[in-house]
Amino acid sequence: MQWRLTGYVGVHQTQYTAPLPDAYERLLLDAVNGDKRLFIRNDELEAAWKLFTPVLNELDEKKVQPELYPYGSRGPLGAHYLAARYDVRWGDLLRETEN
Repeated sequence: MQWRLTGYVGVHQTQYTAPLPDAYERLLLDAVNGDKRLFIRNDELEAAWKLFTPVLNELDEKKVQPELYPYGSRGPLGAHYLAARYDVRWGDLLRETEN
């Protein structure tokens, strides 16, 4: 196997001595071999649903839509106001609104 350094990706494999497995093949192989690092336990999954189900229900009931914002900006305008309610500064709002 040989490796070649490239400018934008880092290390790139250029020649294989054996076929590389697909990402899901590797994931399933790890699971079969007992490597559980990329999986969550049932209690973690239940805790996540317990935490997020009320939030998802409220978003659905109130028909909340995501706030759109320009690509490359510091995020939606509402994020600045939400952060300010908790005395947190979210970027430079004045400079962004002047552009």
